[in-house]
Amino acid sequence: MFELYIGNKNYSSWSMRPWLVLKHFHIPFEEQLVAFDDFQMDHAFKQTMLKISPTGKVPTLKHDDLVVWDSLAICEYLVEQFPHLNLWPIGLAQRAQARAICAEMHSSFQTLR
Repeated sequence: MFELYIGNKNYSSWSMRPWLVLKHFHIPFEEQLVAFDDFQMDHAFKQTMLKISPTGKVPTLKHDDLVVWDSLAICEYLVEQFPHLNLWPIGLAQRAQARAICAEMHSSFQTLR
């Protein structure tokens, strides 16, 4: 079973990315909402997430004993777990374009994030 640790969906576009993939492709998972606070090392959010992820951040996916953090890494892991779902487009050109768009969103759009 997959467990996805996320922050508030209204404020964490990072959390929303793997959440949307899991929902859209009807992949069963348990959502674990970790309430945001001021993110200081001695506060609840950081203390909770450091027990789950080495970065202490969301999103984090747990699958059995494996922990995958970072939204793009989680989505790539899901691609490998469910190749029959075609999470990436099938065509080479469309897949390349989709990856470029995802990479740009992942590393850019500072104002939007």
